[in-house]
Amino acid sequence: MLTDLIKCEIFLVPQASQEEISDLIKREEITHLANTRFALGEISFQDYIDCLEVAGVCIDEYLPVIDTNCRLAGF
Repeated sequence: MLTDLIKCEIFLVPQASQEEISDLIKREEITHLANTRFALGEISFQDYIDCLEVAGVCIDEYLPVIDTNCRLAGF
């Protein structure tokens, strides 16, 4: 499924403060909603990338990962 190939995971770190946990939850929600909306064709790829940037994702590291995932899946 496309959503699995392009998903972006935000990991919780041990000993995170309540504020950090809250921020990570918000970032995870942004990435999840963007992933779902992009996979359904509701937003463009550029809008998807913009959402990930808002969530603090390093796009330069993210794009090669999804490229590899899609190639391995035959896309």
